[in-house]
Amino acid sequence: MSWQAFQVVFRMGSPLHSGCGNIGNIQRTRLCVTGRMLWGALTANITGILGSSDYVQVGNMVKEHLRTSYLFPCPDQEGKRPIMPLVHDQSVCYRVGNKTVKADLVESWLLTSFASTAIDTASQAAQEGTLHEVELINHRFLRGWHDDGIVFACGDPVHLSGILFLSSNTPDKIADKWEQALGRLQVGGERGYGFGLLTLAGKPRPTKTVFGYQTELFATDPEVTLAKGEPLPAHIIAEDATNLQGPIEPFLGRETLSDGQFGKTISPAEICWIPGATSSETKTFCVKEKGLWRLSTTAC
Repeated sequence: MSWQAFQVVFRMGSPLHSGCGNIGNIQRTRLCVTGRMLWGALTANITGILGSSDYVQVGNMVKEHLRTSYLFPCPDQEGKRPIMPLVHDQSVCYRVGNKTVKADLVESWLLTSFASTAIDTASQAAQEGTLHEVELINHRFLRGWHDDGIVFACGDPVHLSGILFLSSNTPDKIADKWEQALGRLQVGGERGYGFGLLTLAGKPRPTKTVFGYQTELFATDPEVTLAKGEPLPAHIIAEDATNLQGPIEPFLGRETLSDGQFGKTISPAEICWIPGATSSETKTFCVKEKGLWRLSTTAC
């Protein structure tokens, strides 16, 4: 088995919700798009392009032959300098170029919210218990920044940068459609409000690395090697990787298993190290289905 890796960059067309749990009535967002979210959007688009309604069959082909990284915000259309999480002194910061930036500053660049409630038709007032606020990654920067060669202004567009892997034995029905399916995606929560619109910014570009990390493409799964202290750009399954540094959390999502039942099924939870976790030594990881990473062993 071998893989081709492609750099993909999307321009955000609307704010985006990448759910990571609630605090009270606030639905929190991650400042990235997970591989699972990208897998789901690709499955939906390819299923539609093929004129099919069998999301399970298409989804299984996509997860086997298209491996997806996470997408991280970046200020440039080339996707060269993504804003990536980094666990530092047991708290989440962000790496911006060569700088480590506190989370509250990065959130002030990107984080907005949307509040809504259901209306009681009888009283024409807010229905009790339905008021909620949804955090969103904004599609334009809310503040400017000028440091370490990275420049963006308030109002500049936000792009999302990531990597897509295509296997050497991809069936024609996927190989012929994946690039078309990437052209325009809708990902994340609250899509009925028009959130989560992404447009591909230029054609996917072949690459030999994942966010600059050493990458092996001639293996059963794509393999990425990170040096000591480098932030991991995905959720890492904690079952095998027991000695990383950073928080862990249950990771799960909604899936569509039949036509018309969009997002009705909750996937089994995986206990994972969060993106940005680090290792005390150089380690190699496998990129698995739906964007999750696992510590590389002889079984990989």
